[in-house]
This record gives sequence, structure tokens and C-alpha cells, in this order.
Amino acid sequence: MIWIRPRSVHSPGHTYLLDENPMPHEIKWLAPWYAIEDPGIHAGLERQLRVEMSERHVLAGESVRLLARREDTDDALFALTGGRVAEVHMTWRQSAEPDPRWPATAIFDSLQDWARASMRPLHAELSRLR
Repeated sequence: MIWIRPRSVHSPGHTYLLDENPMPHEIKWLAPWYAIEDPGIHAGLERQLRVEMSERHVLAGESVRLLARREDTDDALFALTGGRVAEVHMTWRQSAEPDPRWPATAIFDSLQDWARASMRPLHAELSRLR
């Protein structure tokens, strides 16, 4: 099996995903989401996700690359092949989850789709509560 990692470039507050398209996709992170730039954190969370997934999990066999975390929960955003992204609620279990629905995962066709369907509505809701 060949693992292909999507390429990404980070700058403070922004992530650029470089896929088959010649132009990078830019996203401005909105609270409570923030980009992860530390390679050690990337490796650790990617490893933890592999630990938590059973062979029947929706991401089993996928190549993943950590992009961002939520500051208020155990959610993380991972880039997948083909420009897709997965929002995952990490469980921190030290072995594979017996239920393939965990860690809970939502897959989006693109970073822009995720931002429109998840990040922006969450940011707006939390802003109203403040």
C-alpha cells in the first residue's frame, strides 16, 4: 500500500491546501478552530487517530494529515486524499474503539465545504453566546 499525504502550507491563522488544482485553497481559521503547525503535534495526533480507529472505521486505510484543532473540545480536522477533510472527535482511548462509529467522524468534500458547513456556523453560534 502506498500512502500519499496531501501537501499543505501553513502561515499564522491560514492554511493553504495544495491538491490537483494549481491554485492553493486558503482558509481563515475562526475560533474555536486553530491551525496546528508543530510537526510533533501533527505526528502525535495522527498516530493517536490510527490507534483509536478500528479496521471498520470510515477512515481506516486513509492517509491523514492534521490541519487544525478545536480549542474547546477534542475535535481535530484532518486532510484526506483528493482534497477531502475529516472532522474527528478524538476519544483518547489507548486501543482501537470497538464501535466503528468512534471516533465520531464527518467527512467533507473540501476544506471550503467544511468551513461553510461546520466552522462558520459554529463560530457564529459561539459568538452569539458571548
